[in-house]
Amino acid sequence: MKHSGPLALFAALAIAWTWPLAAHLRDAIPGGPGDNYSFVWNLWWMRHVLSTPGLAYFHTDYLFYPFGTTIADHPHTALPAIVAATLLKRTSVVTAQNVLLLSYVFANMACAYALVWAVARHRRGAILGGVIFGLSPYLASHLLGHFDLIAAWVLPLFALMVRRQVTSTSNRWAIGAGIVFVATAYTAYYYVVYLGFFLAVYLIAWLGWSPVRWSRRTQTAALRRTRGALAVLMILLAGVAAWIVTTGGRTVMLGTIVLSIRTPQNVLTGIWLCAIVYALCLWRPALTHAPMPVDRARRVVTTASWIAAVFILGATPLLWQAAQLVTRGEYVTPAYQWRSAPRGVDLIAPLLGPPLTKWTSRIYAATRMDRIEAVGWMGIVPLILLVSALAHRERTSRTYVRGVPLQADHGPAKAGPHEASDHGPAEAGAREASAAEELHIWRMVAAGFAIWALGPILTIGGFDTGLKLPAILLRYVPFVANARMPGRAIVGLFMALAVLAGVELGSGRRWWRTPLAQWLIIAIVAFEYWDGPIPLTTLDRPAAYQMLAAAPPGAVCEVPFGIGDGLSTGVGSQDRAALYYATVHEHPLAGGYIGRMPADAARRYEAMAIAGTLLRLSDGRADAAPESGVSGSPCAYLVVNRAAASSALRAYVERLPVERIGGDTERDLYRVNSTHETAR
Repeated sequence: MKHSGPLALFAALAIAWTWPLAAHLRDAIPGGPGDNYSFVWNLWWMRHVLSTPGLAYFHTDYLFYPFGTTIADHPHTALPAIVAATLLKRTSVVTAQNVLLLSYVFANMACAYALVWAVARHRRGAILGGVIFGLSPYLASHLLGHFDLIAAWVLPLFALMVRRQVTSTSNRWAIGAGIVFVATAYTAYYYVVYLGFFLAVYLIAWLGWSPVRWSRRTQTAALRRTRGALAVLMILLAGVAAWIVTTGGRTVMLGTIVLSIRTPQNVLTGIWLCAIVYALCLWRPALTHAPMPVDRARRVVTTASWIAAVFILGATPLLWQAAQLVTRGEYVTPAYQWRSAPRGVDLIAPLLGPPLTKWTSRIYAATRMDRIEAVGWMGIVPLILLVSALAHRERTSRTYVRGVPLQADHGPAKAGPHEASDHGPAEAGAREASAAEELHIWRMVAAGFAIWALGPILTIGGFDTGLKLPAILLRYVPFVANARMPGRAIVGLFMALAVLAGVELGSGRRWWRTPLAQWLIIAIVAFEYWDGPIPLTTLDRPAAYQMLAAAPPGAVCEVPFGIGDGLSTGVGSQDRAALYYATVHEHPLAGGYIGRMPADAARRYEAMAIAGTLLRLSDGRADAAPESGVSGSPCAYLVVNRAAASSALRAYVERLPVERIGGDTERDLYRVNSTHETAR
């Protein structure tokens, strides 16, 4: 096979980049203790649903027992869970999860390679693209716990099919893109949003029609006076901002109105607004009256319609679940104000180095940047290639003709159907224009995802500049608002970077024109992006949980007790290892942790016997509620972690009518003696 060598390389890189994961498939998972446990629980839950008649995957009472919770708006990873429950059913859920992760890393590189190959037709350029996307710092950061986001292969695969669809006379590529879209819906919610965004940007850029053009205004005396006034106002506002920064500002009383001037952000926003108005005094928008290219517009509509139809058909179960949640008022979305919105990628992040190293982590901490959710490092060599591609884009379009290089992969091309000399000037010019157009499309894709990744407010070195960016409006867009971490959009930028850098490497100019130099560049990028050895969380099977697995049915309350999700700090204990241990004992779990917690979960539990007291004491609060006995308690069993439980918690458990039925060196297992209804 022509591509067997690159695929073998990607398989080796997947193992080496994630090392020592391959040596601990059965007893560890990547990252520190936290969200990684929930993805192991997802796999177990799918296996349990398929083996237990009457259960539905997208709603469970094995978390937040007895009222349960939906997992439709949780990172449910239903498709990987299906694979783990069928193709990997002979392995443990831990082994299945690790095999899936290794498969994701390989598929990320392979699909990016296929995309870049389709554009560049240059093997080493495509390998470089696979490495840039598949081993990116974005994926390295999220490998520490956000396992759904590691399945990023859907982005380049979708892009490849959309690219082929718009230039094809058949709609089979649109159907394929729709199937990828559906698979994404059952894998990673964020990527559903990003695929929709990519589709819109790509089709608009490919359409090549803009109803508006900008032209320079004729300067009148009124415009000159307005610009002068704006310049003076910006200078005054800059002075006010400097005063606030140096003095800390003050509180001003205007009659009965208290005006707090403690931070410079509002003043800085005023400066930006003045700058925008100043620019509008120099330039004006005007309708072009250019006719829309009808054939392309028809192709765009056809492509979008087929993809949307396939997606709606395939994602109907999820869409139905979402509709039910909205109807019942249970669809949980993040609530925040403009200033409290999650920050995006800092403008200086591309200069800071790999985010997971010790020395860069100090810089991230000093500038209050999130080294997981605001990754901006793209590497030195990829940035050089990107800048070179932007600086020489006309020459690149002359070198590449409709995605096929005039310079072959192994030395000068022989005369053949792909050489420009085989065509007349008109045809060669048309093909050059097509190549230039495609690179323009990918520059538009890169710009779109980069602006999104910067977040709602432009920050530089951790400083809020006051400039509001388009992402600030996304919280008002239904469903898109749940993709609340803007920094994750940089995954789309890495995909575009892979294409542009791969094309640039294959252009055969400058000092990287030789195969040796190109392989050296690939090796340097792999070194810049190296992630191993990755930290692992070792998993055990404590004797207390193995005893519980053999016990009769009944819900379990972990002590300390807690509930939590991805939108809040939670209440009580936040030890999410309880999710993994639930896959060991296989009993329903009172409390628990999920991506989007039921809005009234804390109130419900605080009203329940035993669980309410456990939650308050685990949260560090004194329990002032009168003892209500055990009637109505969701807890059939208590697992008490002696080291983690406070003295108040241990004393409370000792007062309960419980019987110790087992334990180990760290935990005690109790059965609650009550007449409450037994959990299934």
